[in-house]
Amino acid sequence: MKKDDDSGYTSYCTKTKKTHILDYLEQNSHLPVKVKYGSAWYQSPLRQEKTPSFKVDLNKNLWYDFGTGEGGNLIDLVIKLNNYSVPEALAHIGGSSYPIGEHRFEPLDDSGRIKIDRIQPLANPALIQYLRSRKILMPFARRILKEAYYTVHGKQYFALAFANDKGGYELRSAYFKTGSSPKYFTTIRGKDNSKLNVFEGFMDYLSCCTFYRQVPSYRTIILNSLSFLPKIEAELVGTYEVNLLLDNDQAGRTATQSLMTSYKHICDWAPILYPDHKDFNEFLMNRRIQ
Repeated sequence: MKKDDDSGYTSYCTKTKKTHILDYLEQNSHLPVKVKYGSAWYQSPLRQEKTPSFKVDLNKNLWYDFGTGEGGNLIDLVIKLNNYSVPEALAHIGGSSYPIGEHRFEPLDDSGRIKIDRIQPLANPALIQYLRSRKILMPFARRILKEAYYTVHGKQYFALAFANDKGGYELRSAYFKTGSSPKYFTTIRGKDNSKLNVFEGFMDYLSCCTFYRQVPSYRTIILNSLSFLPKIEAELVGTYEVNLLLDNDQAGRTATQSLMTSYKHICDWAPILYPDHKDFNEFLMNRRIQ
């Protein structure tokens, strides 16, 4: 289907905009596990999982998969589910009998936004115990982590706080993993910036520091989400050598293979350092101390 000469292109686009992700998923046998605060949560239709981490914003008609760091609109979802091109996705949606009525969901609730009340040095015993349970040495943790006290839905929480390059925070505790806006990756300058280390999350970076008993001398980027990989391509191109330490799950391996196909100066350390574990931290936690 070509945009310039297909008379049905406009009608396909119109129907696509009016078709809700909720209806598309329902008609394809995907039902939400819970619907709350303007969001529907699913077990991801893109992969196998037991805990729902696929979120649909009912008011904005957008989806986000917290397990892979990917998201977008209905067209993006149809492309991912069916390996379609954009024209094929438009034709699929426009030519099917999905409802196109206007949905009226509960209004957006600002209380659901994370409000950072204060950031302070890491001292909370519960957070320190959590890090120790993950086998992280505290001298390394205190170099990059703070503790945050924040409010969401009128309730107050505390968590480890890891700052990104745009002023947002990754928030982590023994019970919950979330983050404040804006989302972005984190750059840690090194003594030698000719090489670059790339980690998926800060816990894996700290696991590396703990394992080697030192902070990496090279510049490091912690993605905080695989969705930020395209944002660091300029850094990859401009670096002599890149050490990649992503997760050993499907999303991490797919991203790694894609990067290694595009760039010949990338070294994949996951199958070398932790081949039998999901990530660096799992390896560290299960390592037998000699």
